[in-house]
Amino acid sequence: MTDASSTAPPPEPRLASDPARLGDRYATVVVGSGYGGAITAARLAMRGEAVCVLERGKEWPLGSFPETGGALAGNLRSKRHPFGLFDYYVCRDIDVLKGSGLGGTSLVNASVAIRPDADVFDDPRWPSALRTAASSGALWDDYGRAEQVLRVGHHPRFDGLTKVARMRARAAAAEGAEIAPVNLAVNFDVDGVNASGAQQHPCIDCGNCITGCNRGAKNTLDRNYLPLAKRHGAEIFTRVEVRSVMVDPAGDGYRLTVVVRDIDGARATRTIGARRVILSAGALGSTEILLRSAAAGLPVSSRLGHGFSGNGDYLGLAYNGEMRTDVLGFGNQPDSPRSAVAPGPTIVSVVRYDRHGPIGQRLAIEDFTTFPSGLVDLFRRTLPALALTGVDTDHGVRDKLGELQRIGRDYLRWDPDGAANHSMVYLVMAFDDGGGTIGLDRDGKVEITWPSVRTDPVFAHIDRELEAHARSFGATYVHLDRWNPWRGGGNLITAHPLGGCNLADDADGGVVDDRAQVYDGTGGVHAHLHVIDGAMVPMPIGVNPFLTISALAEHVAHRLPTLD
Repeated sequence: MTDASSTAPPPEPRLASDPARLGDRYATVVVGSGYGGAITAARLAMRGEAVCVLERGKEWPLGSFPETGGALAGNLRSKRHPFGLFDYYVCRDIDVLKGSGLGGTSLVNASVAIRPDADVFDDPRWPSALRTAASSGALWDDYGRAEQVLRVGHHPRFDGLTKVARMRARAAAAEGAEIAPVNLAVNFDVDGVNASGAQQHPCIDCGNCITGCNRGAKNTLDRNYLPLAKRHGAEIFTRVEVRSVMVDPAGDGYRLTVVVRDIDGARATRTIGARRVILSAGALGSTEILLRSAAAGLPVSSRLGHGFSGNGDYLGLAYNGEMRTDVLGFGNQPDSPRSAVAPGPTIVSVVRYDRHGPIGQRLAIEDFTTFPSGLVDLFRRTLPALALTGVDTDHGVRDKLGELQRIGRDYLRWDPDGAANHSMVYLVMAFDDGGGTIGLDRDGKVEITWPSVRTDPVFAHIDRELEAHARSFGATYVHLDRWNPWRGGGNLITAHPLGGCNLADDADGGVVDDRAQVYDGTGGVHAHLHVIDGAMVPMPIGVNPFLTISALAEHVAHRLPTLD
């Protein structure tokens, strides 16, 4: 299998310009091209404003995403590889995985677009204006706007996917559980140029959502909002990393210190000016920029960095059960013999628990089951060792012989009747206590401290339910974490970092106001300095957060004043 498939579409026009053409001053600079940045840039450009988007990663044309194990390993972002697709933060108490590139984490997420329960917005951690917007329906209109551009909908063959049957079996036996298809930002019909002017092809159920879709079937931001921004005049630059933002001493906006890299990674530092700055570098990135700026003298709220949440993320594995699950990805190789076992997108269903009870008891368990093509061979050989740390949910000589036979098949070759294709991975979201703090260590790197996160009782509750899922088809249950030898246990891993620049009614409660303007720490705000991304979300929301971030971006963008 190759990384650039022979079926890849012809080259399409690039969205980004050469960073060597970056100017000295712009009206509005948007830092980051994830959901918050892409949406804000598009909406401002569509109303005729001059916008510049800065993205630290590179652009990923169709056909360029990694599809082999070696290519995936080589795309971990680091100092030596600043344009890697996957950005993994190893921290003291909880690790964070996110995407890097034009389009942000949309490039490597599972495209699950779920609205949270309405009463999530009753929580006093939200500013009063946003609580009112939710209760009046105005915020839900913003959800609708995002859903329209992102073209969300159910998988048309949802009930025909084997892994859904495994989810349904447990949901039927669990009290207070409801199974449903998830809305996905995935294209199942357009074959050609879409309404935003980008190339797309229909989903072929290949299972490579989280390693990059080489067919353009995912409705990633480079397929919709970013082309809209470009079409309406926005300038987009990749390989430009913003380090800090300071008030311009000349009294005309802000000065940004940026690092510009050439394609080989060589770097040059310079400053650019902007009348308005939108920080949309993600929960860690935007918070990091403000922390560095505060250390250099930018006055901000003392709450900066506080209120970090992993959105209750938890990963579990049910390995080598008695029934097939059909979860082996085959990538952009529709003619491969492996495509006969079509796994579907990474996630297609969710089981939600206790939706009518207290928020803290609610869980959302999703079938995060499809193994991307580049990891199938690795997983079929390494999962047996990982399973030794788990709990076998059924016993007996016949059962053990069946398990060993399936493991043997996996060691010999790719085999749909092997142990890996009798397994499920689950992604769970819940309501953690949101007690993490983002800071900078002595080397100036992001650090997350949250000593109580592993003792939060919600995770013991999740563990019990995931073990029950594994038991429903006779599998071995393993909690997936990152081993931490300094703590004698594993670190939780979140793909949904939230908070750090929390929305609040005042600077005593958070970092930005209901219009996402940064508090100046002295009773006012920094005019035209905003944080619009997951960093502003003040609490876990219990479901995949990108649609909520998108709705909040739509909400704020439509209320940003026009620059004089």
